[in-house]
Amino acid sequence: MRAAILAAGEGRRLRPHFSGPKPLIHLLGLSLIERNMLTLRESGIQEIVIVTGCHSAEIQEALGDGSKWGIKITYVHNPDWQKGNGVSAYALHTVFRPEEKFVLMMADHIFEPQAVRAFVAEAEKISDSEVLLAADRNLDRVHDVEECTKIQAEHDRAQKLGKDLGDFNAVDCGLFMCTGALFPALSQAIAQGRHALTDGINILAKQGKVKLHFVDQAWVDVDDRESFHHAEHMLLKSLVPDKDGLISRHLNRKVSLQITKRLASTPVTPNQVTVASFIVSLASALSFAAGFPLVGGLLAQFSSILDGVDGELARLKFLQSQYGGLVDAILDRYADFFIVAGMAYWWCLQTDQPIMALLVSAAALSGIPMSMLVKEKYKALTGRTYIPETDDGLWRYLPANRDGRLFIVMLGGIFNLIPATLILLAVTTHLAAIVRLVQLRKLM
Repeated sequence: MRAAILAAGEGRRLRPHFSGPKPLIHLLGLSLIERNMLTLRESGIQEIVIVTGCHSAEIQEALGDGSKWGIKITYVHNPDWQKGNGVSAYALHTVFRPEEKFVLMMADHIFEPQAVRAFVAEAEKISDSEVLLAADRNLDRVHDVEECTKIQAEHDRAQKLGKDLGDFNAVDCGLFMCTGALFPALSQAIAQGRHALTDGINILAKQGKVKLHFVDQAWVDVDDRESFHHAEHMLLKSLVPDKDGLISRHLNRKVSLQITKRLASTPVTPNQVTVASFIVSLASALSFAAGFPLVGGLLAQFSSILDGVDGELARLKFLQSQYGGLVDAILDRYADFFIVAGMAYWWCLQTDQPIMALLVSAAALSGIPMSMLVKEKYKALTGRTYIPETDDGLWRYLPANRDGRLFIVMLGGIFNLIPATLILLAVTTHLAAIVRLVQLRKLM
């Protein structure tokens, strides 16, 4: 399947705040159009047609043939771009392949990647005479409804679209699954002097040929400074995974997302952040071993926060890789070992019961990997991700995940309670492993 992106407009409203063509404005490290291309690539689309107009040369120079991102880009230039986006969409008829279905999106509409993936998966549900339109009926969450194209919808069909509709129950998200039926409708609208894409879609809507796909995820039309900042907030919020533990979700992410926001526009890679997090963990371990528990605890918590940044950065800039995930998981296990070993070393030096200290420390060290082991084994056997928030039930409040464990380590360091911290780690980690084994028996 191919996709087409309309990038022909002038982007006048953002001009006072940014220089250069609107599709090339950077949002959290990627240009608007680059983000959309990579979102399409994540949805399995490797071939993209870009319709240019006002800033054709700049856009082509910036994007090239797409090989940089592992996709193929071709261009269609619309010299009449000033007439409206319907004329730009109609320009695609010159490269249309008979009977194909293609995604059509705007360069300045930003979506959570899951929204586009779910939309592309609906392609088989429309006939060759229909068009599928992504619509949002959760009007309370839509940014700047007044500026949106409204939809009168009846069940899953659009009856009428327009900016000035007074009676509407959904809005147009600017994402279409098109067939050849689009071009006669646009041609008819253009012949009548109506040059907006909505004009062509309205002709099809009157014929009952515009099917709606209601999106559950967030999206935004980046038209002005306010919507640009809304898009930033939306993308950062989307980086929080469902599998987050309690501490990570309610504490760590508030800091890690701000770090990620600042790193997004730099060349720093997720793997470099992973290594940085590991080095901070080593510093924490050395601090504990040297008798500086306050420093050790704070560094352990900072390492936990950085551990979230690498994944956020990877998801935000489409840099996820299986190898990166493997390196992160391995270094996390080593980091946990060294931090607890540093605490155990200090306790053994200070206590007159070294055997007890060794046994407790050994129990903590053996229990810590169990959280990850159970979750990874569960995913390998079932294909499903273990979500502590839901799968642990009331036991989700037990701080047995990595974020919870390192939070306990931080508190232990701040209050200089190393033996109590190691005892708590030993108990909670093994208790969590036993509880999960019991819980998973019901799920598997």
